[in-house]
Amino acid sequence: MHYVLIAEHGAQICPTSNPKTREILIEVAPRLSEIAESCSVKLVAGPYTNREHSTVMIVEAATGEDLDQFIVRSRFPQWNNVRVIPSLPLEEGVKDIQAQPIVF
Repeated sequence: MHYVLIAEHGAQICPTSNPKTREILIEVAPRLSEIAESCSVKLVAGPYTNREHSTVMIVEAATGEDLDQFIVRSRFPQWNNVRVIPSLPLEEGVKDIQAQPIVF
């Protein structure tokens, strides 16, 4: 299953302004692929950061437990609110739509 992860934080705890958060980011960022692999999670796209104090990545994981371990070990929840959105590739989403009855 694919998941879109959106990690958001405030300006006060942003690594650009908070020394402790900066330490965490500098420690974890180079190891993110290794952390993902150790949790049986594949980084599909990202992580991408922006000026909106958020990070977006697409990952693939077989279980929610694997994904949860990745999120915890990445330390993102220590300075972000992390949203997890289960997602399908567009082709699979279209198949799901075609299989469902029309409501209106």
